[in-house]
Amino acid sequence: MEQPLRKKILGRSAIAAGLVFVLLAVSYIIYRYDLGIMMRSYLESHIHPGIFIALMLVLPIVGAPISVFLVLVGMKFGIVEGILLSAVLMFLHMAITYYLVHSFFRSWITRLLKSYNMIIPYIGDSYNRWHALAFMLIPGLPYAVKNNLLALAGVPFTPYMVINWTAQFGMSIPLIILGGAVIEMNVSILGIAIVLLLVSLLLKYSMRKRN
Repeated sequence: MEQPLRKKILGRSAIAAGLVFVLLAVSYIIYRYDLGIMMRSYLESHIHPGIFIALMLVLPIVGAPISVFLVLVGMKFGIVEGILLSAVLMFLHMAITYYLVHSFFRSWITRLLKSYNMIIPYIGDSYNRWHALAFMLIPGLPYAVKNNLLALAGVPFTPYMVINWTAQFGMSIPLIILGGAVIEMNVSILGIAIVLLLVSLLLKYSMRKRN
């Protein structure tokens, strides 16, 4: 029993150490070559805030990686504003997705998910909140896919929004902080972002193992 446990601990430690190394290396390169200043200048001068917000509102709904926008929103708007903006936009993503799933798009969305061999669960009114929350925390599935699967599972709108937003927005905060910290080159905040990111990844990994 001790040997498998030791292997698990070593494996998780290796993953965490590798992630920290990559993040530190990328941060050093950005700092060393003033890439943060260049990125901020480009985001401020070439991308209008309204256009960025519109893109972040629409594209993740149709499958664009939300993680890219989370890092960029921290870079463009700063940490506090980025977190607040992401909270609102992710809420809208989920609400719009729920509406689309319960409209005439339902059959098309269902066929699309099944074409990628996605298993659509059914939870219904007698849902287990913890199981639903665990499902949203398990890594591997894209953001948009999780939104659609939970909406298709028969969960009422209010618990759907509470569970989905709590899980996915909560896990998005480290990426927003990371984006803002890289632009500002604030070592303290960067360290906090890395720790939070590691905690969120380990939590997701643990949830996957339990399920």
